[in-house]
Amino acid sequence: MKKFLITVTLAFASLVYKKRKFNVPSKRAMANLGCGLHCLPGWLNVDGSLTALFGSRKFSFINKILYRLAGSSAFYSFSEYDEIIKGKELLFYNLKNGVPFKNNSLDVIFTSHFLEHLNENDGIGVITGCYRALKPDGIFRILVPDLDFAMGMYKSGKTDEMLRSFFYTSDKYDFHMHKYNYNFKTLKERLEKAGFKSIKRVGFKKGNCPGIDFLDVYVNSLIVECKK
Repeated sequence: MKKFLITVTLAFASLVYKKRKFNVPSKRAMANLGCGLHCLPGWLNVDGSLTALFGSRKFSFINKILYRLAGSSAFYSFSEYDEIIKGKELLFYNLKNGVPFKNNSLDVIFTSHFLEHLNENDGIGVITGCYRALKPDGIFRILVPDLDFAMGMYKSGKTDEMLRSFFYTSDKYDFHMHKYNYNFKTLKERLEKAGFKSIKRVGFKKGNCPGIDFLDVYVNSLIVECKK
């Protein structure tokens, strides 16, 4: 019942806010898409979660209810959870509906381990939307599980470990599922088709995107930076 109510609530909110466009600061504007709770102050942190939808910057009792419902207790203490909601710009939007910013409005877009939770067409929509929303020469940094790394695990006999890490599904929440995986070749092709240039594979916490000392978390990732 809990899973059903959360799913229905998020689906309804997705429809209500489908055409939402967030305002951006007049100075440098940076967005973190599919951020979960791993977000930075000064960034526009966008997520389609129950926490992003109902999280309160004033009332801890509301956040305490969400803390139990959203399953964040497995990763954060309540004080950490409450502090993140109150101290950082956490914005609700279902990115399956696109990228909620005006054309040529962002200087930087970062997304980490989010794209694989979308099917192929929705993933293409996000990439295209990022290109639209970035200013000319804006930076796009994207981290996803590396399909070539997964195939290496498979070839070395680590089949079960690979399947659980790269192709797992969730019994609780559909948005935990991996629906499509990428290697550099397939990701580069989609970025090129959207119009991106200077597409490069970069190292963990290496590159031109600001904030990566905090934002980069997953070491064995496919990490790509490119420009509009």
